[in-house]
Amino acid sequence: MSSNNKMASLAVVDYEALANKDAGEIQRLVTACQTVGMFYLNLGSSNMSTVLEDVPAIFHTGHAFFNLPRNGEEKTQSAREGMERGYHAGKGFEYYEIPRDEYQGGKWLLPATFEPEKERITRTMDCFHRAIQTVIAELSAAVGISIPEISDDAAMPSDTALKLLYKPPMHEAGHVIHPWHTDFGLATLLWYDEVTTQIPVYDKEGKQTDDWETVPVVDGAVLVNIADELAARSGGRLHSTVHRVVAPPGPKRVRNGMIYLLRPYKA
Repeated sequence: MSSNNKMASLAVVDYEALANKDAGEIQRLVTACQTVGMFYLNLGSSNMSTVLEDVPAIFHTGHAFFNLPRNGEEKTQSAREGMERGYHAGKGFEYYEIPRDEYQGGKWLLPATFEPEKERITRTMDCFHRAIQTVIAELSAAVGISIPEISDDAAMPSDTALKLLYKPPMHEAGHVIHPWHTDFGLATLLWYDEVTTQIPVYDKEGKQTDDWETVPVVDGAVLVNIADELAARSGGRLHSTVHRVVAPPGPKRVRNGMIYLLRPYKA
């Protein structure tokens, strides 16, 4: 029988130190990405700490949007067929994805409910983008790989996006909501305030077992994991993290999430 009670111990990388090219912090980042492929990025001690107030406010507004009728005007106008961006409803979850290039270029209209949070959304996207860019730039330089698509130019077409997740109170604690997988793209930045992410335990031969470790919450930090494209470009030196999503301990309740998907190219 698998055990999911063990807590994972992941490296904490300080954004401010990384941005200042601290050699020890860069090595901590490299080691984390070559082993587990997942780490905490501490934003609380940096000039990005405003995001710690912005995200909960965006979640609050998100509740108002996601609680609108699914066939209501805002949701139907925000739906996009055949692509992730925009509004989507699945079994047990809903999400709204904002594409960075269109939003920054003034071509993306937010639903009316989100419009009052435009400044917070813009600031959050900018913070997350700078943070993950710094991570990829320092990591790539340290291991000697080139990511030419990385750019501050929001006009460059890409699939980079901010995704707001909403999960209604329907799952019992420990229920597997999203089975194990790896992410596509270069990297994923995840804001979460409850223990919902798990990573597998590996045996001495490096094979994935049926046991899982739960990733705890670290105040002031976001969770970052390496994705498939970056792992491939590194020739396998960087590890694309296997992970899954489960319902957190305690009673059934609404759960929020925010993901920044770094995919600076068109798939």
